[in-house]
Amino acid sequence: GNDSLTNSYGAAAASFVFIFTSVFGATWFTVPWLCPAEIFSLQVRAKGNAWGAVGWSTGNGWLTLLFPVMFSAIGENTLHIFGAANFLSLVVVWAFYPESNQRTSEKMDLLSPPSPWAWEAEKTFARLKVERPDL
Repeated sequence: GNDSLTNSYGAAAASFVFIFTSVFGATWFTVPWLCPAEIFSLQVRAKGNAWGAVGWSTGNGWLTLLFPVMFSAIGENTLHIFGAANFLSLVVVWAFYPESNQRTSEKMDLLSPPSPWAWEAEKTFARLKVERPDL
């Protein structure tokens, strides 16, 4: 209702949009593009990276369509649902995503056990590393 502050609020809102976009783009935005390229074996890396991008794009598209409907139906409880989903994503990353730090692409190929659990992949990797140190 205060017209004298309108320009200030608009400048602040635009500034925060640019700050968020630059910080998000430099940090979390790279994850769906880089993580599949690191964790898939060499034989399926291109297809895995492509499906990772498809999943990310599909999720963003549905979120864009679903968010206004959820806010109009359940209001601020929408944020609680997305907060729970973010917490669940931490558990998913911990359980299913193998660590790729300081590992070459060839070593990442050794992290492909029959089990989807990350700790099983690490056990298999440690065993194969002892059995075949040349890898």
